[in-house]
Amino acid sequence: MKAAYRDVLRPFARPSGAARRALAALALAGSVMTNVTARAQQAPVEGQRVAEIRVLYATTGGNAEELVPPLALKAGKPFDFEAERESLRELYRMGDYSNIQVTATPEAEGLRVDFVVRRNYYVNVVRIEGLNSPPSEPAALASMRLSLGEPFRDSSLREAVERLTEVFAQEGLYLAKASWTLEPHDDTRQMDITVHVEPGPRARAGSISFKNETPYPESEILSRLKLSGKDEITSNRLLRAAQRLKNFLVGQGYLGAGVVITPGTYDAQTNRAPLTCAVTAGPRVRVEISGANLSKGERRKLLPIYAEGAVDEDLLQEGRRNIRDYFQRQGYFNADVEVSSEEDTARGERVIRYDITRGDRFRLDGIGFDGNKYFNQKMLARRLQLQPASFASSGRYSQQLARDDADSIRGLYLSNGFREAQVSTTVDDNYRGKKDHLFVTFHIVEGEQTRIASLELEGNQRISTATLLGVIGSTSGQPYSEADIASDRNNVLALYFNEGFTDAHFQEEIQPTDAPDRLRLIYHITEGTQIEVRNVLLTGYEYTRPGVIAREVEVHAGQPLRESDVLATQRQLYNLGIFDRVQIEPQNPDGADPKKTVVVDAEEGDRYTLGYGFGFEVQRLAGNSTNPTGTTLNESPRGIFEISRGDMFGRAQTLSFKARASTLEYRGALGYTADDFLALRSLSFQLTGFAEKTQDINTFTSTKAEGARNWWKSSRRRARCSTAISTGACKRRT
Repeated sequence: MKAAYRDVLRPFARPSGAARRALAALALAGSVMTNVTARAQQAPVEGQRVAEIRVLYATTGGNAEELVPPLALKAGKPFDFEAERESLRELYRMGDYSNIQVTATPEAEGLRVDFVVRRNYYVNVVRIEGLNSPPSEPAALASMRLSLGEPFRDSSLREAVERLTEVFAQEGLYLAKASWTLEPHDDTRQMDITVHVEPGPRARAGSISFKNETPYPESEILSRLKLSGKDEITSNRLLRAAQRLKNFLVGQGYLGAGVVITPGTYDAQTNRAPLTCAVTAGPRVRVEISGANLSKGERRKLLPIYAEGAVDEDLLQEGRRNIRDYFQRQGYFNADVEVSSEEDTARGERVIRYDITRGDRFRLDGIGFDGNKYFNQKMLARRLQLQPASFASSGRYSQQLARDDADSIRGLYLSNGFREAQVSTTVDDNYRGKKDHLFVTFHIVEGEQTRIASLELEGNQRISTATLLGVIGSTSGQPYSEADIASDRNNVLALYFNEGFTDAHFQEEIQPTDAPDRLRLIYHITEGTQIEVRNVLLTGYEYTRPGVIAREVEVHAGQPLRESDVLATQRQLYNLGIFDRVQIEPQNPDGADPKKTVVVDAEEGDRYTLGYGFGFEVQRLAGNSTNPTGTTLNESPRGIFEISRGDMFGRAQTLSFKARASTLEYRGALGYTADDFLALRSLSFQLTGFAEKTQDINTFTSTKAEGARNWWKSSRRRARCSTAISTGACKRRT
């Protein structure tokens, strides 16, 4: 079946790259003469009047159902090869067709030009059978990079399988073989792909050779790797071994150590692959800190070179900032740290020096503001990183923090229309006559406030002005703010994207008015083409009834392709608790065709869940045969067993059984839960049965059985209401 289908597919496959351009040129220059009568071949085509233009399916000869874009070649106009080429480009740009042939047939009224198209197939469900983990199925599918809804290409499939076999080799499956079968669906143009894997044996580690650039012998390195000839080769096992060795070297002070383990040429006769371990220690790193004392624990906490096990300029600078911030939090507000790195060739070490200048220890007694009229001090203080002193704290202050806070205050004023606002700071380091006590003052010059004189929207046609104004924060009379304009841009584009306008554009324009403190604001909107849903296809499921999935789908034919509907559908399908993966993608995502077929791929998880456990139970029971007021100690092994069956009858309903039993007592529960009962999303039903045997004292045993049925119905007035009917019986035996 596979070979037969490929024989049909290859002539229809759309080429790519240079081959596609060459084929297009050939088709453009000579395809118009294909299937033309001998008389038409003799007559010149160029310049003849075009009487009719049709787009036909090659398989059925019927008119194409897809929306045909306006073509450069037009009926009633003379035939022009350049117009024909442009028409072909426009049709290919739609993304719906894998191959297009052009025929020209003379008629009494002129030429009848037919564009004969073959429709694309699109990638649907991709399954991998016979997989021996690792790699896991999600990892194997990810390596193939075949996306749901993308046009199917035989060449893309071959490349995907090649990537898959490379992943097999990384996991030690050197003899793995992969073949595939295709299942086309002509009615939906979907292509199911099943990859059949023969994994073969997983290779084991052969001899291990070393490229040892460390002071340690190979025997020590081998013991740290913890690899032997009994181990199977997997990428995760090799990574763990390399990390173990690197952790050892980092712990010895070789922070720049590197370990790479690579398999060699596989030997099929012995099923082994030799390993090469390239390990470099680099110079031992010695950290020296001067100007202040830091404990070993504080060093490892503040310096990221220890956590990362590496030494580079970014990590050194991050450590410098961490030390500076640490001392500034201690009250050394003017603390400064310099870092340097040099090689100690005599000892073969790399020395990293952190020189700390703590300066005097200060206390930030307070923060003040002047010049502020529009905002009160409480509002401004909430934006500050500076923190006044409190109990057991000298506060938080540095020149950089003060500059950042000044910028933050200025940004607040700018966002409220004060386009010329200025903020500066002064520091009193002898506050109230106390040395090293600071008081920081922010001096604010607000300037004139600029407001919006008017707001206009231009270019919106499909979405009303009232709807757009509902998501726009800027209004007439409001302070002018670039931050608000950026927020308006994001909100408007989000609204358009959600309505299917994926190429919408937003451009603001600011115009002055006669008043210097007023601006005219114009939002220019380019809507572009709206993407609509042609139809919705359900796929991927095996046991679930289609109706159960369909009632959770919020994406509907004839409506815009809304991102909110896609997210709601995914959330509702996951909430059923029966699907491991839900993908929702349009077919032909990159094509210019504005009508998309949306595919909902819902892949079910395991229907059975099994749990069990064993333990030992001890109870002290009152009463015995010789002393009614005494107690006895009783013991018993105890077992726990749970099993549940999901997606009962394909209706997303669950049957569960739980039991706990010992020789002293037992307890069992049987439950059946049905959400969306009777196909009503507001109605849920639950049926439960419960039985237990308990023994509290030696003189009697209690046995109880109970059953209940419950309904839950959502309502607008009350979030949840329920009705319960239960029966029970208790039997005592003395």
